[in-house]
Amino acid sequence: MGRALLCTGKYAQKPYYFSKVCVNVYCVEELCFLFASNPFVIDNDIMDKELARWIDEECGLADLGHQLLLLFNRGSQPGIFVNTILDYVNYCTPRQRAKIEEVLKSSAGLNDYERKKKQADYLLKNHRNRMALNEYERLSRELPEAESALKPSIYHNMGVAYAGFFMFDMAARYFKKAYDMSGNTESGVQFLAAKRLSLHEEAYVAFIAEHGEYHELSLQVEKRLMDAKGQFEASEEKRMMSALGIYKD
Repeated sequence: MGRALLCTGKYAQKPYYFSKVCVNVYCVEELCFLFASNPFVIDNDIMDKELARWIDEECGLADLGHQLLLLFNRGSQPGIFVNTILDYVNYCTPRQRAKIEEVLKSSAGLNDYERKKKQADYLLKNHRNRMALNEYERLSRELPEAESALKPSIYHNMGVAYAGFFMFDMAARYFKKAYDMSGNTESGVQFLAAKRLSLHEEAYVAFIAEHGEYHELSLQVEKRLMDAKGQFEASEEKRMMSALGIYKD
């Protein structure tokens, strides 16, 4: 049997909507889960009177709602606002709280565009590729010329996200954009790796033959592929697949 959890307050009839992550929450535990799983939603926008009222009226937590309204009126920091909720509900583990604090510290002093990129990076790191892509695409459209230095990293990470969907042709396109803008070796290697995976072997060899400027990078790609193959051959997964093949035969 599963572990019983004592919930705080009541289940809301009307959810609170977080537009940044396109999520409805129906109770204060779901709210805490959102903070723990996506700490980058914790910014100045979180200081919302409507959230305090929702907690009061929809979740039946008048005491917590009033505390949050007081914090709002005093102009408290978003971290204090959120910590008040987490402390009241006693939801997060110490490890989750430390993770939230780490994200808040890492985003302190960043401008709005840098913070948005950090949020997208966090989504990508946690394998939420579609949401990360949406954030990167929106950010690349909004970036002013003064912030254009962020673009190579944005394009590189868009390549990573598309590769996560096995859309290697799209991944190659964005890795190449990043490489052309920055000359970063890693972007160049990933561009050729994605190109290699999106083409038949003969077509890839012809492409490298036509583009001598990629020769050194292509050698790195082949070395990494050989290393990855060797690691797989020695892995537990390979042994399990071999055993399953024997059982099937």
